[in-house]
Amino acid sequence: MDIQELKYFCVVASEGSLSKAAQKLHYAQSNLSTKIMQLEQEMGSPLFYRNNHGVTLTPKGDLLLKYATNLVNLAEETLIVMKDDGIAKGSLKIGSMESTVVGYLSEFLVGFHQKNPDVSIKVETAATEVLLEKVLDHKLAGAFVAGPIKHSELFTKQVRKEKLCLIAANDTSINGNIKEYLKKPLLVFPQGCSYRKALEHWMKEEGLVAEKVYEFSTLNSIFASVTAGLGVALFPESCIKQYSQCDSLNIIEIPAKYATVSTVFVYRKDSYLSGAMCSFINYIG
Repeated sequence: MDIQELKYFCVVASEGSLSKAAQKLHYAQSNLSTKIMQLEQEMGSPLFYRNNHGVTLTPKGDLLLKYATNLVNLAEETLIVMKDDGIAKGSLKIGSMESTVVGYLSEFLVGFHQKNPDVSIKVETAATEVLLEKVLDHKLAGAFVAGPIKHSELFTKQVRKEKLCLIAANDTSINGNIKEYLKKPLLVFPQGCSYRKALEHWMKEEGLVAEKVYEFSTLNSIFASVTAGLGVALFPESCIKQYSQCDSLNIIEIPAKYATVSTVFVYRKDSYLSGAMCSFINYIG
């Protein structure tokens, strides 16, 4: 058993298919299949159930995946540590809520790049819960998420306080009654979004139940649907400002007890901080 075999195993487990894993690894499927069978012989147990639709982990395979993931991550981190000279260079993969990207992250990255031109950054957008999971699984170096976050394996760095506002299409029949707006359909991201959670908590506190909920995968689709009059949404003011030039968009202040949320940057406590990552964390402030 070597690290390369374990990496192949992890990719097959992630893709659920030998053919997809082979494509991702740029490796011949027949060779990959042979590698997996050799690993199974070495482990003395089948690691995958094979079927017409792909592969799924056996109980022993599931057990091995936990160890293999840690070993592969440790091997990759070891290479980074040995090659790192403390200078801010190389690449970083970070995560962010889409609203943060739209609101101010792009400006932040421009400033960081000016000071650290040899660092390249890849940003992956997702909901807070998804991003936290990816940071914990070593798939992201860190992520901008909605706080507060308390986790024994994560460091948390305060980025800024956000003011939440309700957005809706202009409706003269409502006359400023905010509870009437909350009777409209809710336009939200899928479960795991912190702003959706805040909106649902607010409604629960007010004793209101959403009659309809529409889920969207992108911020643009939510704002377009709000502007068209489909329903209401809750987002940070910094994000809303990017769309505020739209005359048909009504920005509504919400009660102060529900209106504030923190954006924080999280990263693992046990991860080695490369020169690039140290510079990034220091630049946050």
